[in-house]
Amino acid sequence: MIGNDIVDLKVAAIESNWKRPRFLGKVFSEDEQCRILNSENQSQMVWLLWSMKEAAYKIYVQQNGERFFNPKKLSCELVSKSEGLVTFNGNQYITKSEISDDFINTLAYSEARETTITHHFKIEDNSYKIQSHTAKQKLLKSFSELKKVSIKNLEIKKDKNNVPRLFYKGDEQTDSFSIAHHGFYGGYAISF
Repeated sequence: MIGNDIVDLKVAAIESNWKRPRFLGKVFSEDEQCRILNSENQSQMVWLLWSMKEAAYKIYVQQNGERFFNPKKLSCELVSKSEGLVTFNGNQYITKSEISDDFINTLAYSEARETTITHHFKIEDNSYKIQSHTAKQKLLKSFSELKKVSIKNLEIKKDKNNVPRLFYKGDEQTDSFSIAHHGFYGGYAISF
């Protein structure tokens, strides 16, 4: 399975004050807080670890259908500047992040050798509705081309746990996918 997350660093700098009292303690473990505070680029480290947690969380929700908000329970470990591991509840997820001056895009995998299609892109309008629509349409187009099926017969619907699922002619597809958008960036990932 696959999960992804994207953080628009410029929008995050405006909308999220991670330096406010108690924020780090609510979201990150003591080891993660030390890593952030000892980092040359503290803001970038905050959002890198956050995106790792979010990407891994999306896999966990796909696997278990259980939503929760407790990012501190997902434990991040960096094995290089852009690769890491996230552990939670006996599960371990492998992460790979692309870090630029503008965004951080993290992919999480439940298995090391998954075949995937991933893509990230800029969105001209940062309204939530347009971000969501754009990301979904790009994922459906990619899936349509991958499976050689008409995009008209594809749709994304949320299940009773609010987890997005992909359907072709009304039949749920088994391929894992994940959509992310934030600010002026979006992305998707498909594992098949």
